Amino acid sequence: MKIKEEKIKAFDLRKKGNSYGEISRLLSVNKSTLSGWFKNVDWSQDIKKQLVEKSKEASRKRLVHLNDLKKKKWSEYYIKAEKEAASEFEKIKKDRLFIAGIALYWGEGDKSFKNGIIRISNIDEKMLKLFNDFLQKICKVDKEKIRAGILLYPDLDSDERLNFWSKSIRISKERFFKSTVIQGRHKTKKTGSGVCIVSVSDKYLKKKLLTWLDLFIAEF
Repeated sequence: MKIKEEKIKAFDLRKKGNSYGEISRLLSVNKSTLSGWFKNVDWSQDIKKQLVEKSKEASRKRLVHLNDLKKKKWSEYYIKAEKEAASEFEKIKKDRLFIAGIALYWGEGDKSFKNGIIRISNIDEKMLKLFNDFLQKICKVDKEKIRAGILLYPDLDSDERLNFWSKSIRISKERFFKSTVIQGRHKTKKTGSGVCIVSVSDKYLKKKLLTWLDLFIAEF
């Protein structure tokens, strides 16, 4: 008798759109038992499909909500970087190293904020040494976070050029990426030392640097 009453209650709850899990908790009936009861009931299968779609929609809304929260968090984070940069700009805008470094980035730097990489490339070792100093002394970047790489022509010795660039721009060889060999457009006019790239991956700092650049340009 008890089983019959439970089955009637189970069918009533199922018609109201309850899932197996919900019915199981309410009636203390195993899901396997419920599955057997509703196995060949067409309208129960329709309810199952509705519940699946409802679950998908709920998951989608949760994902959208989480993404909105994440965007808000990062937006606030980068707004903080902009405010910090604006405050610092007034203190450092007349510093010779700042002026040289930000002007160099204006001309040679990667301006894309999305990739979060502060990066310049050049054939002039003095220019890249200056930028390394700018990163450490103005941007307060730990030297261990500054990386470098070399683009070489096929006829250049990789180890020799690595020693040259490491010594010239004062970045240890351990912090260089593996050199990349490139083919020049002209067979004879080639750069003797290749092209060196100095970079730091730091999106917060890049937001600050781009803000400094905007403020620096606005001063003209």
